[in-house]
Amino acid sequence: MKQKYISKPKRPTEKQPEGHQPEMPTERPQGQAPEKAEIEPIQDLNGLPNRDLFRLSEVADYLQVSVSTIRLWKDHGYFQVEKMRGTVWITKASILKFRLKNRIQP
Repeated sequence: MKQKYISKPKRPTEKQPEGHQPEMPTERPQGQAPEKAEIEPIQDLNGLPNRDLFRLSEVADYLQVSVSTIRLWKDHGYFQVEKMRGTVWITKASILKFRLKNRIQP
């Protein structure tokens, strides 16, 4: 049985006028941080903002792992969690406890 191959439609090519240079992203001056929607002041020496509860994505960013890894660790009981209005929150104390418990001594 022969297979029929369907050709993909070709994308229209847009020709740029002669002498057109593609726009390069502008570089920010040295020493300036990138702009963010919200930057919270970090007041804790451990690198966490001065709050008691954190979303899974915030904990994943802090520990530099994926959100699915945080969910797995949560299911295994590594973090103390609270659930409010359908959102899972992890306590700051359990994050610091987890971090200190898994610290590698030189």
